[in-house]
Amino acid sequence: MAEFKNVPAQDYTEISNLYAYYNLCSDAGDPEGYASCFTEAGVLHLTSFNFRQQGRATLVEFKKKDAAGRNGRYRRHWNGSLHLEMMADGSVRGRCYFVAYNGTPGSLPEMSDAGTYVDTIVRENGAWKFAERSLTMDGTTFKPPA
Repeated sequence: MAEFKNVPAQDYTEISNLYAYYNLCSDAGDPEGYASCFTEAGVLHLTSFNFRQQGRATLVEFKKKDAAGRNGRYRRHWNGSLHLEMMADGSVRGRCYFVAYNGTPGSLPEMSDAGTYVDTIVRENGAWKFAERSLTMDGTTFKPPA
């Protein structure tokens, strides 16, 4: 197995909280909270669609369109097998699996997405933020908003 440098416990906790906050804001359709998880020049890359959004203002608009296109359905994300590795430049490489579910209020959700994230996470103004999130779908019902 390849050797990697562990992330200090406090940083691991803060970055784990970043992953959770990202999911909660994304699911709630909170565009400002969602975009705040990224650096000012942060990038979201959906590799399966060759879809790329960069910068907080662009990410706010992306999340607004995404939330508006849900047609009353709710969304839930779940990450697993989170692995964080400290890189030589002080950034952290994060990797995890995810599954996402969509549902109508009052009913159990159905699985809608599965895939992997590979992230570059950096400190900006004292807080850990995603500099780049690269998302590869194993399968999905998601369509990027136009």
